[in-house]
Amino acid sequence: MPATLEQGTIQGYCVGEPWNQQAVTRGIGVPVVTNYEIRKNQGEKVFGVTARWAEQNPETHVRVVKALIRAGQWLDASAENRKRAVELLSKPEYVGADPAVLANSMTGSFEFEKGDRRPMPDFNVFFRHYATYPYYSDGVWFLTQMRRWGQIAEPKPDAWYDATIRSVYKPDVWRLAAQRLVAEGRLTAADIPETDGYRAPDSGFIDGVTYDGRRPSAYLRSLAIGLKDGGDP
Repeated sequence: MPATLEQGTIQGYCVGEPWNQQAVTRGIGVPVVTNYEIRKNQGEKVFGVTARWAEQNPETHVRVVKALIRAGQWLDASAENRKRAVELLSKPEYVGADPAVLANSMTGSFEFEKGDRRPMPDFNVFFRHYATYPYYSDGVWFLTQMRRWGQIAEPKPDAWYDATIRSVYKPDVWRLAAQRLVAEGRLTAADIPETDGYRAPDSGFIDGVTYDGRRPSAYLRSLAIGLKDGGDP
């Protein structure tokens, strides 16, 4: 992405780190807004497997999720762990970016342009705020955006959103992995959220509109731009 931007083939891009910070470091571009500023504490990256693989490898599935939870916990445990992660990720067999570039978004701050470094401790969250838990409401939000911009062509009832996301998100696998970690003394019971899979209504979005994952159609109707429940722009 940075190389293509520098060549002038594209004028901008939406991408994860460290490629925004790479553009800043090279003096070829500036980030306009971060994902955290658009929607706070919503799930972003996912670990996904096919249903067939999950059925054939149930124990491996749980163990991989268990390892991911532990990795997220380690990353959020201390600033020193973040610095160590930066060293590991900078190796060519992994991300291969310069450590200073990786550190710009991994150690509690974010640089919008050279010299404009701002505190942003929650830019990258891996365990805090139950970050690894697969909330249904996070997935439903993505579906509402797909409907809003026409990727889902027809209006859908609220029950469709719930059923669709339950067919993809598997909190039962996460809970089994987390419960094993509690039994091993690596997690506490408080690290497992008490939830039915839906977060409480949230207004932590850039537009200030309250989102309730249980009422996706009403949420779509509340937005000024985009397709509504009835399909009108």
